[in-house]
Amino acid sequence: MSYVWFGLTFFGFLATCIVGPTMQYISNQFPYIIALAPAVFILVPTAANYLDETKRTPEESKKRRQEICQNKTSVALVLFMLAGTLALTVCGIMFEDSAINATVAVVVAIVEIAAFSILLNPVIAKVNAFFVVQTALAVSVSGATFYFFTDDAQQYPEGPHFSKFFFTTVLGIIGAVVSMIGIATYQAYLKGWTYTRLLVLTNVIVSILSMLDLVLFLRWNKKIGIPDHAFVIGSQASQALVMQWMWMPGVIILSQLCPKGMEATMYALLAGCHNLGNAISANCGAHLLHVLGVSPSGALDESHTFDRLWVATLIATVLPFMTIFTIPWLIPNAKQTDVLLDEDMPNSATAGSLFEQWMGVDHAVTMEESTPLREPDQMELQPSHSSSDRRGDDRL
Repeated sequence: MSYVWFGLTFFGFLATCIVGPTMQYISNQFPYIIALAPAVFILVPTAANYLDETKRTPEESKKRRQEICQNKTSVALVLFMLAGTLALTVCGIMFEDSAINATVAVVVAIVEIAAFSILLNPVIAKVNAFFVVQTALAVSVSGATFYFFTDDAQQYPEGPHFSKFFFTTVLGIIGAVVSMIGIATYQAYLKGWTYTRLLVLTNVIVSILSMLDLVLFLRWNKKIGIPDHAFVIGSQASQALVMQWMWMPGVIILSQLCPKGMEATMYALLAGCHNLGNAISANCGAHLLHVLGVSPSGALDESHTFDRLWVATLIATVLPFMTIFTIPWLIPNAKQTDVLLDEDMPNSATAGSLFEQWMGVDHAVTMEESTPLREPDQMELQPSHSSSDRRGDDRL
């Protein structure tokens, strides 16, 4: 995971180096033209079948479809996710009222969390609920902060007046470089920590660092003599570093919660829920800005529209902090290298779910019936679990 995300961050860094100058000196549309080349390159390994895929016969395809349909839980969750996505998309297109979009987003989140909590293994359900709630409560106010940073002297005389190059390229490069440092330091020093310890620490630090935005939006940094550019660079770098430390255990635990044989489906569902939280954050953030009257548009003399931006930022900082108190309950107190699911248990993605408890499913009986016994002289000796292993199982 460290290798993958370091690669993604590195090439994001290269993209950032290109986007700023092209927008500044050519046009805002030119980066899309540049992006066509790497987008087309993916066709080469796909057409050449570098993935070594084999074409299925009609009989094999039919059998695979039957296997998928038999896993009713996964099909139900996919349909729930599809319905939620369509609801958000349609409402976003049809309604400009921020209250309607925010309400729909919250309802979708509640339905999705409830469905996953009822149908999935309790460990998976709790972790999924935590990341959806955490992401959703990180209310996005970027729609207003963009204008705060980039408005010129005629639009916002008291503002920092950042150029497009500084805002997109300089800050983007700093964020990417610090993120790569964050991944490297995580790999070197933090990968052996427990999930709870690392997530509590990083969430607390991120909440504290987010308070720096209040200093900037209230213009207190100018009163104490710190230039806007220097203050933003320091704030951006420190937050990017800790955010990467907080992001990596989230990626790891999602991968650990994908049962053998349905890794792609489960990871897509869990990551989809996480991304659903981002949509909720955006919709609720837009409504919050509307309620507070923070609605800059790049017009002349719009200083008054930023008067209550600090209030929106304070709310966006305090809400995610509340999720810290749910970590001991929703996140397993296990190391990031520990196995969180019993791979030998059939249907481990749903084992012990509320739905199975209501239906009276007994996996112990199912395992005995599905596992043939071997003759004693053919059985292999298995090492017993050490006391530390048992403590780890109890902890989970």
